[in-house]
Amino acid sequence: PEIWAAPALRQAQNAAGAQVLFSKYTLAEAEALGADQASAVLKLRRSVSLPLEKRRQVMRLLLREWHPDKHQGRPQAEQDNANSVFCYLQGLR
Repeated sequence: PEIWAAPALRQAQNAAGAQVLFSKYTLAEAEALGADQASAVLKLRRSVSLPLEKRRQVMRLLLREWHPDKHQGRPQAEQDNANSVFCYLQGLR
């Protein structure tokens, strides 16, 4: 697939893992799924130039934010959305 030019990366090994985030199809797919998925992808894109531990922390925070258990007791539509975003993020790991 076509790849956008990623921001300057600190280590060459980051490039392979970040390529999927900068594919022109990733954001379009996320936007088609919903605004919350698109927002999560943009947060991950902004974290690409950070050190590995910080990038992992961003992913963990996103997964914690959207974990289905955290949304129990809320309206069913909200629970379904949280589950959808969580599963999408899991797929990006």
